[in-house]
Amino acid sequence: MLALCLVLQMSAGVRAAAKVCNQHEELCSRAYNDVTSISTHASFAVTNQTKPTKPGTQFKGINDQLNDGVRGLHFNIMQGSSASEVSLCYPDCTVNNGGTLLDSLKVVKAWLDANKNDVVTIFLEGVDTNASPAAVVKAFTDSGADKYALMGKPESWSTLETMIDDGTTLVVFAEDPNIAAANSKGYFISYKGTVLKLEGPFKYGEEWTCGPWDRSTESIMLIPHYIVQTTTYGGATYDNMPYPFNLGTTNGYQYEFHAVSCRGGQSIWVNFMEVDFYDQGDLKTPTLKMNALPYDGDNKKNFYPEFFDADPDAPIASASTHAVPLSTSWHVAL
Repeated sequence: MLALCLVLQMSAGVRAAAKVCNQHEELCSRAYNDVTSISTHASFAVTNQTKPTKPGTQFKGINDQLNDGVRGLHFNIMQGSSASEVSLCYPDCTVNNGGTLLDSLKVVKAWLDANKNDVVTIFLEGVDTNASPAAVVKAFTDSGADKYALMGKPESWSTLETMIDDGTTLVVFAEDPNIAAANSKGYFISYKGTVLKLEGPFKYGEEWTCGPWDRSTESIMLIPHYIVQTTTYGGATYDNMPYPFNLGTTNGYQYEFHAVSCRGGQSIWVNFMEVDFYDQGDLKTPTLKMNALPYDGDNKKNFYPEFFDADPDAPIASASTHAVPLSTSWHVAL
């Protein structure tokens, strides 16, 4: 009898063990395009936070990014030392050369090997890249990352749990149509008709905007949420250098405002918020909010309106102190 009870208890424990998808049990039942994730702009372009020797967009490398919850990686692909090599560079290879695509894909593949319940997305950026399409394909096969790649654009996106069960935990989008068309197995999904990349990036003092407004069949929304500056480096002037200042603001309440504003203006979900220096500020809390997941400081009061005495001389108060103003264009106040 005692043995039977132990067996029943163990069985109940097995049934109670829930799968976690992208770090959260609640996300398992959601379709891929119903989840909001942090993605890192020029994920490979790492610089030293305390003693930078070159401009960069991140303070931590790709493995750390994935461990910290980043689920979207942006790779700016360019021809390397020969046509058979693909380098990752931002804004070009004289400023920050992040090594080869092959080496970064090996890092991603090793991470996926060790994290079977996570779905990662790679954006191959460069609409007119000089990288060889054949060399890009070869980097995926040589790294073994193609083992996890989703084959072709689905008619409708599966849930994260289904993708994990199927072993298709790597989604690859290609901005250049020649790169997208190069893979005979179809695991480079073209931005065109799939990814709605909103306007951006912006410069200090400019407004965040939520266009373009001519969406047709796109089902994935990508929002560039980072600030660039015009500056000189190595004798050349660049208009798209990283802006590593006031990150607590950019990667704080402005991140949430930008996401909510554009979600209100577009008819699809916000899927990827592309950021610089992801470990600065607080991106975790607003991302949890976007996914309707619990966050630090969350309580029932956040969901109840607060009413005020009617006073004609008092300022107009919102229904809740937690309300976020909605607009499709707002000012970057740094």
